[in-house]
Amino acid sequence: MMATQNRERLLLITALAAVGILAADRLILAPLGNLWVERSERITTLRQSIERGTSLLDRETTITRRWEEMQRTALVADDSSAEDAVLKAANRWSRDSDMTFKSFKPQWIDGDEGFRTYDCRALAEGDLPSIAKFVFQLETDPLAVRAEEIEVTSRDDSGNNLTLAIRFSGLQFQPSDK
Repeated sequence: MMATQNRERLLLITALAAVGILAADRLILAPLGNLWVERSERITTLRQSIERGTSLLDRETTITRRWEEMQRTALVADDSSAEDAVLKAANRWSRDSDMTFKSFKPQWIDGDEGFRTYDCRALAEGDLPSIAKFVFQLETDPLAVRAEEIEVTSRDDSGNNLTLAIRFSGLQFQPSDK
């Protein structure tokens, strides 16, 4: 009888210990584990933010120089002068690369934060070296223009006569008093 009582007491203690461990797991360990995971994720996010900030600080002079260059080479604030500069540049690129414009459609597009773009869509004809030279001249011009979309199609079976459909835009900063 004594052995049965000890066995029951041992089973009761074991059962209470199991319930206690289960309760501790559910009420203490699981929430602490979740807090630990959230803390680790937050630390990772903060480290990435610090790395991004450090990278920006390291490149500060380069970014500042590039921004000043963009402001210096942007299209002038006067719309007609800006349009004239882009048209003259496009004609120069076309002439230097032996491309022939078939159409040229410019339009102003207002930006959100103090800038506008002079968006130009053009169709031009030429051969592959002419197209390559035209695009190179557009991208390396000191004027603040860049190619947005380029599509080249062949007009013959040999691929010697090509059509370039290009959309490029020039950047114009708006005066801050507007």
